[in-house]
Amino acid sequence: MESPGSCELKGNADFYGIGIRLGLYSQSLTTLLVTLFVQEEEGLNRVLNLLLQLAIFAGTLLLTNTGEIHAFEVMVVFWLLVGALSSLTGDGLSGVRSFSGTCRLLLYAALSAYGCWFWFIGLDTMQETPCTQIVFFGGSTLDGWFRTFGKVIAIAGLGATSGMLVWAATVYVKERGGASRRTRYHRPRTEITLMLLSIAMVILSITSTEYVLRENHIIAVDDIFNVGQVLAFLVGLFQLLNTLIPIFFKGRLWAPRCWLIFGRHLT
Repeated sequence: MESPGSCELKGNADFYGIGIRLGLYSQSLTTLLVTLFVQEEEGLNRVLNLLLQLAIFAGTLLLTNTGEIHAFEVMVVFWLLVGALSSLTGDGLSGVRSFSGTCRLLLYAALSAYGCWFWFIGLDTMQETPCTQIVFFGGSTLDGWFRTFGKVIAIAGLGATSGMLVWAATVYVKERGGASRRTRYHRPRTEITLMLLSIAMVILSITSTEYVLRENHIIAVDDIFNVGQVLAFLVGLFQLLNTLIPIFFKGRLWAPRCWLIFGRHLT
């Protein structure tokens, strides 16, 4: 039987330390709030999200290339970045028409492509750990049903993001040619199904990340008092506070909005 002491493994604090995790959790929550209540801040918020997400994904590629990453650490990256899907709420998928929205889709497409490589080939070539690697609730490992599930999600994600990129390019060309114009709404719109999905994804991101780190007995990743950790944490905290102020002190919380479910107006 594997004892916790024999399974302890020093984690990469520069990769998924507590400050970086809290920063990403704050960004996920901020993105959800921004798309619901402070839509005019979506562009800036999306850029800040992209910078931190891109840095983490670039680090993943670098460590993969040098062979210095464990398979469970790749899953930590996946779970950390899943929370950013909260940007699907608010005004639907209109954000893909912007440059930052398109860049976000490109990042997700790249992440999905990496996921395809990881689930089909990559995880078998990565460093071993002292004990069995846990990647999901219920003690799920990298073999069996979860690997099959990962393959399906990666392929579906790559197909979906590729399709959305083609759609965004088509819309851009049509609008440039004057074939169609973007509809402007006086009230912000909220698709209830996307909002609930986004909330669920944020919760899944946080709980799954912390579960994987705990079950794999990762140590030395909970010290926030170093430059890299503090910077990531402060960026996320500043974004969150900057969003909460107009929501609670400028009346955004009770502002009129259009509620939709499956595209049908409820109000």
